[in-house]
Amino acid sequence: MRIKRTLPPAAAPIYLRDLLSGILAIHRGQQELDRFEAELKDYFHVKYCFLVSSGKAALTLILNSLKELYPHKKDVLIPAYTCYSVPSAIVRARLNIQPCDMDSRRLDFDYTQLSNRLHPLNPEPNKPNKLKEPNKPKQPNELNNSLLCIIPTHLFGIPSDIERLHSILGDTDVVIVEDAAQAMGGKWKGKHLGTVGDVSFFSLGRGKALSTIEGGVILTSRDDIAKKISLHLNQIPRYTILELLKLITEAVSLTLFMHPNLFWLPKSLPFLRLGETIYDPVFKIRKMSSFQAGLARSWQAKLEKFQKIRKMNSTTWSKLINDFETHELSAISQPPDADLIRFPVRVENPLLKKSILRQSEQKGHGIMTTYPDAIHGIPALKKMFKNQEFPAARQYSQELITLPIHPYVLRNDTKSIKASLQQRTQ
Repeated sequence: MRIKRTLPPAAAPIYLRDLLSGILAIHRGQQELDRFEAELKDYFHVKYCFLVSSGKAALTLILNSLKELYPHKKDVLIPAYTCYSVPSAIVRARLNIQPCDMDSRRLDFDYTQLSNRLHPLNPEPNKPNKLKEPNKPKQPNELNNSLLCIIPTHLFGIPSDIERLHSILGDTDVVIVEDAAQAMGGKWKGKHLGTVGDVSFFSLGRGKALSTIEGGVILTSRDDIAKKISLHLNQIPRYTILELLKLITEAVSLTLFMHPNLFWLPKSLPFLRLGETIYDPVFKIRKMSSFQAGLARSWQAKLEKFQKIRKMNSTTWSKLINDFETHELSAISQPPDADLIRFPVRVENPLLKKSILRQSEQKGHGIMTTYPDAIHGIPALKKMFKNQEFPAARQYSQELITLPIHPYVLRNDTKSIKASLQQRTQ
């Protein structure tokens, strides 16, 4: 057991004043939730906002609503390398998972493969298909009638190219569900991430851009989707008193033990399973509590403050990785102004990766692996994808590590991590 300063891989600090605000908000009840909703709608310039207990609860609610709008559709297309909460929610909604492989250079869809999946007889939908009459208009989604939606993911905060996805889809009724769980506050081409698709969701769990311990936000400006979500939300229970007390206890614990001076303690307790990636389609779905909404008071100021720190640390790691003379260590391609929650690095040499992780564990550097396998490699899902391979996604699962960039990372931490990486790569 290492009883010394230990960095968490990702963190969005919750302060004592946030706890006090959350406790006081319990007495304000629905008024506090209405305030948070109104602030989110104003910030993101959307018509509708819904608050629930987690990001995967938010996605499940969206999928159940879309099922009712398009009852003949059952397939959900997702990146083959993404958070396990996404397939968990799809299975919970009793829909079919359809993975698409990744671009080998950036954490986004392989859009050539995606286009071929959507338009198998016309891989470039904007050009005439030689097998069809050139002037014949393309029917909406004529070659994939079962596809309900596509879920592009802003993984670690790196924007997915949703504009390109819109172009490939053309005039179809396939819904774009924007997975902005890890990208709250981020922008791309002047637009807030979470406002580019038809409907989107954020996660407010620990380690995200903003935390209310657990929590999820749904945004949309589509009246038909919002109406269905609202009907489903009315049927969802609130936190019980015991669940609320547990949430408050977790908030107090997180406030204390996420700090690097004490994080060694929860990290050393195996039953907490910190850092593990878990596929679990059985999870609670609740309306957000007023306590969580209270924790989020002054959220815009916190979000901006955390963004500045993360971008500064991201710049540090970007310069460091680019200065290395080895090709075995490389940063993932991303826009220069991307707002990340963890800094992803590709390590092609398995022995080097193992060495970096071992050194991090010894020194408490907070360097971590990511999702342990591609979606088709999750043990509970393997039978669904028999004889299917997604090589780029699997390669990411084998090679990626992330460096910490959150507000707890101090100058001495970056110096120590930098020295350790330089030593490992010489």
